[in-house]
Amino acid sequence: MSEGTTSPAEQASASAAGRAGGTVVLRDRFTVFSSKPIPELNSPHAQAFEVIDKRPGRPVFALVLSPDMPVRLSAIQSMKGQQFNAVLSVIDFGFIYWPPLKRTTVVVIYERPMGGRVANTMQDTFQIMIDNDYQKQILRPLAQGLAELHGRGITHRAIRPTNMFYMDAERTRIVLGECVSTPPAHDQPTLCESIEVALASPEGRGPGSYADDMYALGVSLLYILIGRPPGGTRATQREILRNKMNLGSFTALAGDARFPIAMIEVLRGLLMDDHHERWDMEALNLWISGRRLSPLLSKPDKRAQRPFHFCGVDIISCRELAFMLASNWDEAATPVLEGKVEVWLRRSMDENGLAEAVSEQVRYLGSPINPSNPPTPDTVIARVCMLLDPTGPVRYRGYGFFPEGIGAAFAVAAMAQDKDVRVLAECVIKEVPDFWFMVQRAFDPGNISLQTQLKGVRSSLRQTQPGFGVERCLYELNQDLPCLSPIILSKYVLDIEELLPALDAASKRVDTKTWPADRHIVAFVAARFKFDVDKQINALNSAQADTSALGLLSMLAVLQWKMGPDAVFGLSGWIGGLVAPIINSYHNREVRKKLEKEVPKLVRKGSLPDLYNLLDDVEERQKDLDGFAWAKAEYAGADQEIQDLQNDTSIRETQALKLGRQTAAVMSVMIGLITICILVALNAW
Repeated sequence: MSEGTTSPAEQASASAAGRAGGTVVLRDRFTVFSSKPIPELNSPHAQAFEVIDKRPGRPVFALVLSPDMPVRLSAIQSMKGQQFNAVLSVIDFGFIYWPPLKRTTVVVIYERPMGGRVANTMQDTFQIMIDNDYQKQILRPLAQGLAELHGRGITHRAIRPTNMFYMDAERTRIVLGECVSTPPAHDQPTLCESIEVALASPEGRGPGSYADDMYALGVSLLYILIGRPPGGTRATQREILRNKMNLGSFTALAGDARFPIAMIEVLRGLLMDDHHERWDMEALNLWISGRRLSPLLSKPDKRAQRPFHFCGVDIISCRELAFMLASNWDEAATPVLEGKVEVWLRRSMDENGLAEAVSEQVRYLGSPINPSNPPTPDTVIARVCMLLDPTGPVRYRGYGFFPEGIGAAFAVAAMAQDKDVRVLAECVIKEVPDFWFMVQRAFDPGNISLQTQLKGVRSSLRQTQPGFGVERCLYELNQDLPCLSPIILSKYVLDIEELLPALDAASKRVDTKTWPADRHIVAFVAARFKFDVDKQINALNSAQADTSALGLLSMLAVLQWKMGPDAVFGLSGWIGGLVAPIINSYHNREVRKKLEKEVPKLVRKGSLPDLYNLLDDVEERQKDLDGFAWAKAEYAGADQEIQDLQNDTSIRETQALKLGRQTAAVMSVMIGLITICILVALNAW
């Protein structure tokens, strides 16, 4: 969190204090009415509500972001308090317990647009503007909005006609809408994304670049100019994408639409399919200022002499084939593994080098280079798709993502109910994304750090114990992601400092026989705590109950020792009920009785470090071990004597017989002597 920003828990507490009659209060200033929605200002994953600002001025509204979707918190922080002329201004934001959701979530306060959206849906048609000064009313303000964001290092990635608003009721001032409620480009329709980005799953598109914003700007501008969806009102997103591949974006979208001739140049520049040749902000500003440029025409992909027939479609380019294979994954194995793709590349595309590369991947399926991680039909199909379309995303069993978008892909898969994160994990473990870097034709220094990051992700995924696995990847890759543990999910724990207070509060409503640290919590600590807790996590994962319990206590105690709070009474009581294995690990009964008496006292103090120091006192533990060793030695000696006695029965019988005979002989002699003495005495008498 940035300096001076209150924590989610503190803000949620403050909002709860101000809650009354369906309202919540943010920062003692903004009263948000949960009973007064503004559906016309909703985003796909956020809802708008009425707000009263204690500081009268410009009208505002609240956008309540979905807690089930990763948000761009860093972008919110960068935009907060900044005055934008052509972008919705973020007045403030915070974390509020939202009664309808029964959870804490992010709420952003925006300046309210009064003129409505440019388009309510991406299928809308409307009357085109009569005024021919499109540059002044549309292009210039939208370009200014992008320049304002790019100047602060922010990509918008949500530029579309349905996310553009008129700030005034007269509809003369156009602005770009919000861009923080979901991962970059998650809500973008295929129409508004460049070909390679549109091929990725919405959650895997990555942060993108300014070039992606320029493309979306070009599509939106074309939409506004012609008054209907580019590419045709009845065309599906899939059809539009295929047309872009085969014709080029400008030709596919503009078609026979009529629009001002003066705008052709700028539209061609913004809709260039090669992002290296696409107009940037400098070129756009030069054009706006009156300097006319000559953008190159987009070159369609190389066409085949004969189409490749697959799933009822005639395919005429390599990129289109990769798209169709990825879209029909279960059917893709047959043409790839049977060599049909290779033959088509040689005979119809005259791509012998590419055909050989495809054949090589198929051969490796039968004789893997790395037997410890052999390829599968799925990995071969994924690699063939990347060979056919190097600029496209990594594609694997329904997923499509760029390496820089893998964090958001994991987050959405983990948070959504209709995604299988195991498929994504399998893709990474099988080293499929690594092949993407190998097929890139241009060197990008940023790929080095991405490869290192992927290596760390793969290492975590291969370790399945708590503290690693998918959960560890989630928090390592998504710094804006709160802890997703069901134990504290309602609290929106974003910072490690808020973990113990959230667990303390949770102790009042959970079954305290369960552990206060599931896989998410352990991974959250491992990823976000700046101190090394590997020893604690290794102990926590021990198969021995006492070692595991002590590892849990040690981990939480270190957190409280380093970051506070001073007391966590509820959590201490929770932990206190789970330390029986630790107490029972002591051998001295007197020590166990002593600990059983002392634990409740420390629990009432709310100090986990003190509780840990009591239960794992080094001197006491050594004394116990020494005493137990001495007791074992004594016991062993006594046991040996017993064994000796039991094992020497025959010797004892011989010794007893000999002793009995000796005793009998002595007794006989004594009796004889006594008898003689008596007889002598009688004779004398």
